[in-house]
Amino acid sequence: MIDVTTLTQLITQFRNTTQSNSVSPETVGSILQKITDILATAGTQANLDIINKWHEALKSAAPALTALSLGADDGDNVYLNTRSVNLYTGEQTELPPLAIRHASAERAGVMRAQQVIDLDNAKNDVSSIRVQIAVINKLLGIGTSDTLYKDAQISCQAIDGKLHILGAAKLISQGFVPYLFRNVRKRNPFKLKWATNEQKAKKHCPVKKGWAIMGSRYSVHINGDIVEFSTNPHSFYCCKAEGYTSSPSVLVSRHVRKDGTVSFGLGRSSVSLADPKNPAKERMVRITFGIGFAKPMNPGIASITPANLVSSLATFTIIYDPGSQAWAFSSR
Repeated sequence: MIDVTTLTQLITQFRNTTQSNSVSPETVGSILQKITDILATAGTQANLDIINKWHEALKSAAPALTALSLGADDGDNVYLNTRSVNLYTGEQTELPPLAIRHASAERAGVMRAQQVIDLDNAKNDVSSIRVQIAVINKLLGIGTSDTLYKDAQISCQAIDGKLHILGAAKLISQGFVPYLFRNVRKRNPFKLKWATNEQKAKKHCPVKKGWAIMGSRYSVHINGDIVEFSTNPHSFYCCKAEGYTSSPSVLVSRHVRKDGTVSFGLGRSSVSLADPKNPAKERMVRITFGIGFAKPMNPGIASITPANLVSSLATFTIIYDPGSQAWAFSSR
């Protein structure tokens, strides 16, 4: 239905004019023209039907949000203030505060106050641990990110039957000492002085694989740039050396089995030199070792690992030649 208010006003005006006996063709024509203009701007019935259908459809439509703002909050929850409008009646309504879900390991969300406190405490603890690690590293002689490997790239090279180490002069002048490592699989006996009764039942420590120190700071010595090894039996490598030699054979303990075959110990393993395809002959064997520099540490004070080194780990190989039945150095 169209708005007839304007038409009613025109008709009322026309009636008043007639009663005063002042009607003229010009007046009638003017009023009729205004009525024509109003009717020309009015919608058709088809348009009105579309509007009515759309208006009826809004009855089943859900209210629409018109405003969203941050509301109250406490130590555990954060709320949002919301406002909606009924699309059919146009009525606006204040909705109950909307709580934002909390963050968890499975989903995103807002953090509780306690979670923020725990996070800050964890950050402070990490900072404290870093300071303590820096102090411990300094005591153990572990290189920092600024110095580790920057001026301490060392390498080994076999020349004329002897093992030479390159790039170690500066480390030696700074008071660092060499340590000997071998790549083994080992399981040390369990000997904890203050062990409980339950712990005393353990005979061995867990199995370890990788680079393990062989002996102590007394196992290897640098003479100029020539590497020399302790002549002590391997079981006394933690004691001061009675002497040093540049021969690679001291790195291997030779054992003769009851069947006459020769073997040597390597970590937990006993490696036979006999050729598996022909036990009457011996085979070529390669064993890899490594040398690295760290702060001087007396035996039993702390464990020395590649992580304690202030230099790179310079590797070298000793090779058993079954033809000459002797061991020789190799840089590879």
